[in-house]
Amino acid sequence: MSTFGFTDRSFQILEELHDNNNREWYHEHKGEIRTLLQDPFAKMLDVVTDKLKNAKRPMVGGKQTMFRLYRDVRFSNDKRPYKEHVSGLLTPSGNKKDDTALMYAHLGADGGFIGSGFYRLETKVLNQFRDRIIEDAVEFRKVIRKIKKAGLEFAEIEPLKSMPRGYAEYAEHEHVGFLKMRSLVITQPQTRKVWLDGTIVKQLVAMHKATVDFLLFGLDAVGEGGAFR
Repeated sequence: MSTFGFTDRSFQILEELHDNNNREWYHEHKGEIRTLLQDPFAKMLDVVTDKLKNAKRPMVGGKQTMFRLYRDVRFSNDKRPYKEHVSGLLTPSGNKKDDTALMYAHLGADGGFIGSGFYRLETKVLNQFRDRIIEDAVEFRKVIRKIKKAGLEFAEIEPLKSMPRGYAEYAEHEHVGFLKMRSLVITQPQTRKVWLDGTIVKQLVAMHKATVDFLLFGLDAVGEGGAFR
């Protein structure tokens, strides 16, 4: 058993949920899901919170910032009732509804991933971010360099194929790729091992260290704008 309580059975449960995504199976295994997935995940977020309490921008997470496994299928063609992963946030306030620059942890059967950044910003807010990138190109270059030096990369999440409206004149800008992004998110895949041996904490702390300047850069531009939901 790991530091937090994750075991090989934790991943087996997620695999079985994938194959048996129905209410009958879920209720039969609800206790295991709580004991081997949800409780350990909450403990992990608590430990990361403690590690980041003296950071440039402290982040807080725990049971209260985790997402429920129930899916809202009302407006979806996918009628599976449950998510097949466990996930949660680290936020400045410790509130899951905190709509700002956030960190995200996602535990899947394959290991999952962690992320940091701004997700699907509203156009008005996104344009504020774009304006800051243009106005402070040198500072943004430093921020990006720090992220790349840490071996991290931005995720390609539905980027625009052409320049956004109002930014055609910046088609040759050094950060043009970022100007076309609708989400500015750094992600890093994780293995099962980091959850089992507890080093997922080090992974999250390292990502925070590498991305905190980017988060602060964005917050200077958009205020308490949007991020992972």
